[in-house]
Amino acid sequence: MATRPKGRTIDRRNREPEILAAAIEVFHKKGYAAASLRDVADIVGVLKGSLYHYISSKEELLARICVESHKQSSMIMQESLDSADTPLDQLRTFLHKTAIWYLTNIERVHIYFNEGKWLTGDRLEEVRTQGREFHAFIRSLIDRARSEDRIRTDVDPRVAAQLIIGALNNISTWYRPDGLYSPEEIAGIYTDMTLASLANPVPGLVSA
Repeated sequence: MATRPKGRTIDRRNREPEILAAAIEVFHKKGYAAASLRDVADIVGVLKGSLYHYISSKEELLARICVESHKQSSMIMQESLDSADTPLDQLRTFLHKTAIWYLTNIERVHIYFNEGKWLTGDRLEEVRTQGREFHAFIRSLIDRARSEDRIRTDVDPRVAAQLIIGALNNISTWYRPDGLYSPEEIAGIYTDMTLASLANPVPGLVSA
């Protein structure tokens, strides 16, 4: 029976999670265009050639980061639909959960919205399709809530969805983890302000 030569250790770990984490760190710090696979390999602690056991190119790494980020959004969409019976409450849950995820994954969010433009072909189209799905989901909840008289009739769901997404997408440009507010607090403020701008006035309530 053959035996393994002494002094040799074979590392059979799946390094893919480490590689993706390293790519997120490098792409966020340097930007996709300036980053290299050697940068990623140095953080993981492997030779550059070893990365090709897991990925075919730098662009594939970027695509995987974007796809995984969208999977999180898709999960939150489904959780929001399952969490409540009314579209307004579903929208509340979705905005709050999404804001928290953005605030606790600043690097991923920054890469998705600022570096995803470097994707090409089918990969770029996939990201664009994901963006349209995200917009359509928010728009449909607003439209349904408006049909139930929970949102003002003068609100255009398309415009409202775009403004909501714009505010979410910019979180990574200004939020600081060492700032005054926690992710939960910022998410709560964002959700309350957003819904307050859309909601129908409570009958009989007169402003001072």
